[in-house]
Amino acid sequence: MITKEKVKKEIDKLSDTDVEKVYSYLSSLRKTKKTEPNIRSLKLKGKLDEENLRDSANSSA
Repeated sequence: MITKEKVKKEIDKLSDTDVEKVYSYLSSLRKTKKTEPNIRSLKLKGKLDEENLRDSANSSA
């Protein structure tokens, strides 16, 4: 497992321009929004369209 200390040691070995690149990359990671995945669903006008299938599957198990 990589620890923060190992990462810091590797950053200390980098040139200033590479450190700027690493900083830019890390900043971009914080800026990305974590959105819910867009899961498509079909409405076939059946009896299960309005039912939460996960809940019903878990309750019968």
